Amino acid sequence: MYLVFKRISMQGFVVFDYCSVYPKFLHMVLPYIRDGKIIYLEDQAEELVNSLVALVGIFSGRNIGKQVMVLLYIDHSLIV
Repeated sequence: MYLVFKRISMQGFVVFDYCSVYPKFLHMVLPYIRDGKIIYLEDQAEELVNSLVALVGIFSGRNIGKQVMVLLYIDHSLIV
């Protein structure tokens, strides 16, 4: 009730609110990525045994960029 009396408001956004402008975003950003002007980073952890360390790293600030968990490599040349 204290928040109501102080008239505090909170507002955020959900990524799904902007799905309609995603194609325009890609059209604008992809040339910069291709030219190397925008670089994204991935922090890869391999195998299931390292998943806990990767999860702790996310919450402790150890990882940089996007955290990717590689559980299994598939040799696509073997798939018929």
